[in-house]
Amino acid sequence: MKAFILACVATIVITVAGVAVLDSVQQPVAEAFATTGVRL
Repeated sequence: MKAFILACVATIVITVAGVAVLDSVQQPVAEAFATTGVRL
């Protein structure tokens, strides 16, 4: 049971870290595809 709880906690920590990293890396679509020929 101890290993299962540890695995659940590790999953939550990895998920939160992944969300934080992806949130800082990804750009909104209006910025990512903003060129002179694009109208959004």
